[in-house]
Amino acid sequence: MKKGDVYLMDLDFEYKLWKNRLSCFLKEIEIVKARNEEVTRHHSGKEMNTVEMMVLEEHEAQLHQTLNRIKVQEQEIQYYNKDFPITQTHEYMHLHLKLRDKMEQMCTLHLDKLDDLTRALGI
Repeated sequence: MKKGDVYLMDLDFEYKLWKNRLSCFLKEIEIVKARNEEVTRHHSGKEMNTVEMMVLEEHEAQLHQTLNRIKVQEQEIQYYNKDFPITQTHEYMHLHLKLRDKMEQMCTLHLDKLDDLTRALGI
């Protein structure tokens, strides 16, 4: 961002970071699920319960939903391309800032949930 103007490369940079972060979170969920299967086979009774699995699956769905929203925003950049650079008051910037808030919430939520689930697995 230069002199209050927002350029495509500014938004693109953030989208790349967010997609990478969400991909990492999704991989962590895969690891937790694999660990749960190991625990189920070797230490029956210590695996995640049904509620914990439902929470994990809901969280995974929310991550996928946010990832898809980012991809839509990236596609919409093409439509707004003629408007760049934009100011903080541009309609697209409002959408971007809402998505930024969502990402911050998802990051905090993910770390909390993953911490709870790894404790449930006895790690």
